[in-house]
Parts: sequence; structure tokens; C-alpha cells
Amino acid sequence: MVNFIDKKNHSLTSLLGLLLLLNGLSSFAQMRSDQVSIVGSNSNLPKINSADSILRPDSPYCIDNFERLLLHEDSTIVTAKFIAMTSDGDFLIPGYYYPNDGVYYKMPYLIKCTARGSIVWSKSYPSRGSYPSSWFTASRIKQLHNGDLLMVGEIGVPGTDDRRELAIWRLDKNGNLIWAESYESSLWTNPITGSSEVTGVQEDLAGNIFLTGNLRFFESSRFAFLLKINSNGIVVWDKNYSTNDPLVFGLLLLQNKLLLIGGSGPFSVTQNLKSNLLWCISIDPGNGDIISTKAWYADFDQQSFANSFAYANTSVGMLNNGQIAVFGTANSDFLAFVGQGTDTIRHAIIANFTPDFDFLNGIMLASKHSTNYYNTVTTQHPNGRISYTRFSENHNLYNEDIIYGNIQNNRVKRERIYHEKNRSSIAVSNFLFYQPAEDIVIQSYNDSSAKKGGLEMVSLNDTEVADECGGTDTSLTFIQEYFMKSSTIQIDSIITNTFHKSYHNFVNQSQGNLTAITGCDLTNPNVHYNPVISLDKETFICKGGNRQLTAGAGYSQYLWSDGSTNPSILVSDTGKYWVSITDQNGCKGSDTTSIVAIVSSPVAFLPPDTSACLGANLTIVPLGAYQLYHWSDFSSGRTLTVSKPGLYWLQVTDSNNCVGTDTIQINQTRCLNELLVPSAFTPNGDGLNDLFKPFLSGNIIRFMFTVYDRWGGKVFETQSLQHGWNGKRSGVPLPNGVFIWYCQYQLSGQAAKVKKGTVMLIR
Repeated sequence: MVNFIDKKNHSLTSLLGLLLLLNGLSSFAQMRSDQVSIVGSNSNLPKINSADSILRPDSPYCIDNFERLLLHEDSTIVTAKFIAMTSDGDFLIPGYYYPNDGVYYKMPYLIKCTARGSIVWSKSYPSRGSYPSSWFTASRIKQLHNGDLLMVGEIGVPGTDDRRELAIWRLDKNGNLIWAESYESSLWTNPITGSSEVTGVQEDLAGNIFLTGNLRFFESSRFAFLLKINSNGIVVWDKNYSTNDPLVFGLLLLQNKLLLIGGSGPFSVTQNLKSNLLWCISIDPGNGDIISTKAWYADFDQQSFANSFAYANTSVGMLNNGQIAVFGTANSDFLAFVGQGTDTIRHAIIANFTPDFDFLNGIMLASKHSTNYYNTVTTQHPNGRISYTRFSENHNLYNEDIIYGNIQNNRVKRERIYHEKNRSSIAVSNFLFYQPAEDIVIQSYNDSSAKKGGLEMVSLNDTEVADECGGTDTSLTFIQEYFMKSSTIQIDSIITNTFHKSYHNFVNQSQGNLTAITGCDLTNPNVHYNPVISLDKETFICKGGNRQLTAGAGYSQYLWSDGSTNPSILVSDTGKYWVSITDQNGCKGSDTTSIVAIVSSPVAFLPPDTSACLGANLTIVPLGAYQLYHWSDFSSGRTLTVSKPGLYWLQVTDSNNCVGTDTIQINQTRCLNELLVPSAFTPNGDGLNDLFKPFLSGNIIRFMFTVYDRWGGKVFETQSLQHGWNGKRSGVPLPNGVFIWYCQYQLSGQAAKVKKGTVMLIR
């Protein structure tokens, strides 16, 4: 469903609406239709009487009358640019409000909505104190492990040159304030204007919170910061990384490391090519030390910069298959916006990486039409589905053509275009995905003529019909393959311990006054597919472990065989398990699975504890073959070569996806590491002492052994300890006599050595 404000009653403008885009979309008018029709996979649906409320139980369809909603307050304008789903299937909208008659008084706002647009609750947090701030915003929120909410934003500090400090609020699940803190950076020097934009929030199992973002000076990002606080808001440590205009796109927490992902540039990536870099800094969450860095740039020759990630609306996420997703606007979209476009404009980039941030594959979303850039938004959901929108104006100001679409398996599954008169949007949020096939996005709008504004909830369902409220089906977007090359990122400096509490974040808590207004009604019912649930059908479970059975996130109601009402359950024993769900359209689905066996996990797969020579390398080889390997040094190969004593561990995953861990202790021992050379040998073919060769142990990095006759003629030479002299020269046996040997060698950690001596040849 697509929720729109009534076009007849609301004339919308935007602060940025005065920018007249090039390459207007006048041709879109020819593609619009005022007729309501069933399209795509719905074209063969049966005719349904709108009075019918129940279909046959075995029908794949269900029907739904719906309305389109606008959330607003009478006296204030509410705006937002980020939304987050909660564990109960609802979603949160952090933002801020300001009076209709001005934008210089902003206060944090938080809304909880159901997927159908019903307001569960809304809260505002006005500033208080002797010198209350008049510039307070909330920009991002995360639900913590215990159900609490962590909301972050910025606070304008009174008496400074527009300094905006980091503001954090910890709330309970109903939005009630637990604590509020503000933090300033010592890198800001009065009266320098500074701000801290948070782009990522993570929480570890101990309740510590990691925040990352951009530390700005006069709106220019100078440092990428990473801040660790405990559950009470006390600073544990912080790091500030300097490079060429760094911008952080997001933060991931993978097992025992943090991944800080962002972009910088442009850099000279080759002798004749400049491009932006997409980088990843792997960080120890315990102390903030850097583990490793990786960087990539767009592999498109002179179009590399244009096909790089832009600095607006780029985010990161984890996919269900364990890959990392980076998705956002392309520089090409911005260049077209400022009049430097080409025939084909790449609007967005989606790139996927391994957990070690090695590039796997990617796509670009392209068309022949320019956009307004700041509302080009793309989201890749954990299941791999890609949702996107972009806004364009025609040659009449404040008239926008809005394109919505989604991609599955690298193909555009559904795209529509909606034209709305007198509309201009301020901001667009990220997308949320609800099963089985619905995207939700929040758009902030402003109507300057009526002095009204608010939030517009837009929900898009793959199975709904094209209509006068939802837009016309189109196919403007096409997909191009995306390529990247490896590079390196230079961290110019790392500054630590700069954040400290500033005690400026004092707020009251008030109930919000949001109301939901119907924007557009459809007289005919929509037809939807009943959701299809597919539980994991593996018939076994690992001994001592458990398996998560999930019905998928985003449904409105769940009921499991054990009485649970969560999206997933953990099972650890054999048995039959079923789930029944109801989606936001009131449509129902169910599935059943059985676990019939418990299988053993891998054990004792490393060799016994052993010893290694001082300075020598030792390769540890598991006793069996497995699907995945994870060593104590974070490597993922089958074997591990070590040079130091210690305790080493390996975690493996077998073909049943069972996980086991084993350890091996490597002790250090002194081994013979000097050169020994025999004084005689008897090359008579009896198999005893037939070859003349030295003996040398240790980690050898250089070796050369040469034999001469009494007149200085070379009779033998080798660089391998495995090769010896058989007493011949050019295949001809030499007579008894004394020969001179000469050896050059070097052991690891030691200086090069030269030794010489004589040997007696006896036949």
C-alpha cells in the first residue's frame, strides 16, 4: 500500500524545492493512467465482491480495505529521516518538531507505530534548565537487548557559535526517559563550530554501547569517531580517525570485532585515476585498537569517481547469508543533479562483501532521468531484497514525480511512479520490510502555504493493484553490474579520549499530539496473497546445541506450538513444531517442521599438544575435513602456521552445520641449529655413506653449499639440504683425495654465516 496525503487539500513545498532539476520528467505524463487496473501476477485474480470479508480457507488470496495515512500535529511540524523495527513488529520514528511559524526551535520527538499506521504512542522531549537549548534533534534509535531504547541526536549549545554536541537518551520500551546525557569533544576549540553526526549504533552482550559517526568542523567532516559507553552512559574510551574527508556509513559488530565502514576521497588510486575509497576498519571492541584495514574503489576507469558511493544516504547492514551489504546513492546521481549528468545516470549502488570485507558482487540502479539527489534512498534488507525511491521535479515548481520500486534476485520486481501536484519533500527515511512482500518508508513534508507539515507513511505491497492513490506501474529503472578493485586506506592520525560529558542534555517528557489523517481512500478492496511460511526443514539438531526456527519478521501476530508469540523460537530436542501467523492485511499463514534426530558436534579434531623448535615454523593440520574453519588469529584456512609457543584454538563447522571447538598447546624447545659437516664419505654404491651433504636445523632462510678440488675447480654446488655430492664431476667418478667445501647460510633471527672445511673421498 502507498499512503499519500490528499492532493486536493494540501499544497506542499520544500526548502529545497526551489532547485529546478535538469532533464525534467515531462515524458512521465505520457505514462500515467487514471484507471485502476490489476497488474503483474495479480492480472489473473478472480473477481471478488467488495462485500465479501472471508475467502475460502484454501484460497491463496485475502482481501483488505485500506486507507492512506498522514501523521501530523496542528501547531508543529514533525520531521524524521530514520525508522527502526522493534521486536514486536511495530516500528519507531525518531525525529524532531518545530513550530509552524519557524525552524529555529527544534525538540526531539519519538513515535511508535504499527505496520498499519496506527499510533501506539508518541513522546516529545523539550529542553529545560537555566539556559535551555532551542536546537535539539533526534536522528537514530536502536532497541537494546533488554528491550530499552537508545535514541541519539544533537543538541545546540546556548552561547556557542552553533556548536551541536552529541545527545543520547536511554528510554524504556514505552519511550519513558531513563537517563539523558550530552558529550562534547576536546577536538573542538572555541569558538569553532562543531557537530557530531551518529551513523551507527551497536550493543555487545555485556550491555556496552558503541556509537560511530562523523565529527564535523564547520559542517565538514574531519574525523570518523568511535565511542564506547557503558549501559549508564559513562565513557569507556573513544577513538577519532583522520583521513581525507572521512565519512562513516555505519558500524557492525561481528563476534569479536567491530567493523567501521565509510568512505573518503578522492584519492589517487592509480597514476592517472582519482576516485573515492570505500573502506573498512576492523577494531578490537575491548580497547579500540585497529586489527586490520581494507579499502576498495569503483573499477570503471575514468568513471570510477562518478560510480563511487556518494556521501548522502549510504548505509550498511548484515544479510541473512552472513554477507555485509553497503547500499546508497551514487556520485553520478549528484553530478546529474548539479547539471553534470550523462545519458545514463547511476542513482544507487548496492555492494556485497564477505565478513572479512572482501568484495563479492554488486549492482547499480540506473535510468535516463535526473533526481533531486537528497531523496534518493536505497535499502537492502537482510533477506537480500532491495527497496528504493527517488524524487524528481518537472519544469513546474513543486510538482514531483516519485518513483518507488524493489529488486529481488537482481531483477526489478515492481516499480511504480506517482505524480503529486504542489508537493515537495524535506526528507525520506530508510525502508523497512514486512512479510510477505511489503515495504514501509516515512517521508517528511512541509506545506509552507498552509503552514502545515508532518510525516507521510508510505507502504508498498508487491501484490496490490495500480490505482490513483498508489501510482502507475512503470519500468524506468534498469540494473548494471558493479565492480570494485582492492586498494589501501591511510589513517593519518588516531586521537583518543576526546569525548566527555558536558551536562547540557536536560529534558522534560511530554505526550505527543500526533493524529492520523486519511489521505486517500480506495472504493474497491485490494487483493493480497496469503503469506507463505517456510520453516527450516532440517530433520536433525546438533548435540548440546539448539536451532532457531523463524517465521520471518514483520508479521502482526505469531502463535507457536509451545505457546510462544515471538517471530522465532529456539528448540533443543526432537519433536514436531508448528507456527501460525497473521500479517498486517489480516491474511494468515502456517507451517510445520519436525526434528527426528540429534547428531554429535565435532570434537578432538586437533592433534595432541606438541613442541616446536625455537625460531621454527609449525603447521597445525586438523585431523578431518570440515565446511568452515575459524582459528584463534581470525583466519579461515584449513591449516594454521605458527612460529611462537602458546595455546591455539580452532572452531569448525561440519557438513551438518554443527559447531565444535578444540585447542592445541605448542611448547617451545631448543633444537640443534648449528652446521654439521662429515669429514669423509665412501661413494662406492653400497648404500652406506654414499653422499656427502651437511646437516643444518632451524628456520633456514638462506643456504649455499659448494665443493672444490685441490686446484680450485668446482665439482659440486647446491642450495638444498636434501641434495648431496656423489663423488662425481660431470658424471665421472673422481679418485680418492681431499676436497674443500664452502658453506654460506643464515637462520631466522640470526646473522648470515660462512664456514669452510675439508672432506676425504674414500672409495
